[in-house]
Amino acid sequence: MTAVAVAGVGGLALGTLPNGSPSITHTADAITPSGLYNSAQKKFAARSVTDGLADIKSMLGMTANDPDALTLQAVWADQEADAGTRDAALRKLSTVRPSAATKARNIVDGVTGAAAIVPSTSPVSAPSGSAVVILGMGLRANGSMAPELVKRLEAGLDQAQMSPSAPIFVTGGVPKKGITEAAAMKKWLVGKGVSESRITTEDKSTSTVSNAQNTTEILRSRGISQIVLVTSPNHIRRGAADFAGAGTKVVGAVTSATDLNRYAKPLTGASIAGIRYEATRAANIPVTKGAADMLPDTGPGIIGDIADRFMDEIMKGGSSKAGPTR
Repeated sequence: MTAVAVAGVGGLALGTLPNGSPSITHTADAITPSGLYNSAQKKFAARSVTDGLADIKSMLGMTANDPDALTLQAVWADQEADAGTRDAALRKLSTVRPSAATKARNIVDGVTGAAAIVPSTSPVSAPSGSAVVILGMGLRANGSMAPELVKRLEAGLDQAQMSPSAPIFVTGGVPKKGITEAAAMKKWLVGKGVSESRITTEDKSTSTVSNAQNTTEILRSRGISQIVLVTSPNHIRRGAADFAGAGTKVVGAVTSATDLNRYAKPLTGASIAGIRYEATRAANIPVTKGAADMLPDTGPGIIGDIADRFMDEIMKGGSSKAGPTR
């Protein structure tokens, strides 16, 4: 077998196949801005934060004003307790794209708040204008609710009685026997004396990420930006981080009593990375990018927001965004 060693030219490198023929590998893909972005996102998903940040730094050396990369740099530098890098990225975002800076701060602050939650069954005093959001969970095959979902509803009912003027949102799709989680939850609450007019169902979501995204859309249409979140102790921090990523502020948390003592200590250090990654998904930060998704580097200024809307109109290719997962 003849070995061939040739430096990559035009993004290609030559190797050796078993029959002696040269093979071609696209080595340049990894050092394009989109390649570095995609590599970073894979590393963040695998919780290899330091390496992911190194890829983002290299990408920003090529396209300094990419708002998604700057957002990821701010969010994940916060995971590493690198306040200097985080704050520098936020400052740059504030000039490149103010809306992205707001999103990044929502994630950073929301993840910090979510990690600090100590689950409690006690209803909270909700600020005026807040809503109560009760998260669903999968129904049984016959369309009935699992005992844990009933416990979430009992906790939600206590909170609803504590906040009698707050609207109630129940969220969850995935129908069984033609019944969605949200529909079953609403029926239970009405049966307990809650006014039907007070309850809104979000019945399209299939995951916590889409719970947060879809419910936030409805909340926003009604001018509501903050909620008391109700779910199980093992779910409350992830749910709160996802809602923060989607743009809804969680001002209170109430849970069922299930395994309460197992979650008595706030999350710290590397254990926060999981809810942080989900929050970036809920914020609709692209999981991957292609060359067509790399917008021209317009430089700092609010023109960045305008440029995005303009490019959305003229570009047919879209970023590849993985759908939400359970």
